Amino acid sequence: MLPVLIVQNDPLEGAGSLATLMAKRGLSQFIVQGFDAPYAELTPERFSALIILGGAQSAYETETYPYLEREMDLVNSFIKTDMPVAGFCLGAQILAAALGGDVGPGAQKEIGWYDLTLCDEAADDALLKGHPKTLLSYHFHGDVIRNVPNSIVLASSAMTPWQAFRHGQKTYGFQYHAEVNRSLLADMCRNNESYLASNGIDADTLIVASQPHLPDFEHHCAGVLERWLDLFSIAK
Repeated sequence: MLPVLIVQNDPLEGAGSLATLMAKRGLSQFIVQGFDAPYAELTPERFSALIILGGAQSAYETETYPYLEREMDLVNSFIKTDMPVAGFCLGAQILAAALGGDVGPGAQKEIGWYDLTLCDEAADDALLKGHPKTLLSYHFHGDVIRNVPNSIVLASSAMTPWQAFRHGQKTYGFQYHAEVNRSLLADMCRNNESYLASNGIDADTLIVASQPHLPDFEHHCAGVLERWLDLFSIAK
């Protein structure tokens, strides 16, 4: 099978539990960094699916980070060829912007553990059916998605109206960190220690406080991620 293309927007933060699930299926992963990816070579026919990961950038900061427009073009090339696409945090915002959506600063930063609530439209969604109606979930973002044309919002939180959305049948955006596991969470916190401190959050305290919540969160997110992988691969 062709590899899964993964675009990292932070070189120190990988695909977490999603990488583990792909490895269990024997799926190869072709990882590039958003800022220096060989975009001309990243054509959809070379890959099985596309994953866009998170980072500290904002999807609307294209003048500061011009490569974000290349990522959006990449997203659209996969969508136009009806290939599976998933975006997480910044990745979800890049998906939304690529589709003509509204992405901007939120009223406040959503960092840590907050309830995720499924919308009625999630009841028969291929990925989210069977998911708890409300799940304490991990977040790390200041920007929010407010609207995505021709897309269905699947989940929200008190601070963020578009926590998960679907475009077509194979493109999914997850504003919350559905891919996070113990090691990725620790990497996020330690790599952004000064940013957390500027928002009154101690990185080590957040890591420790997260441990009781991770098993249940990872369990339910694994089901969602497995079903996304089912769109193009077979579980072993």
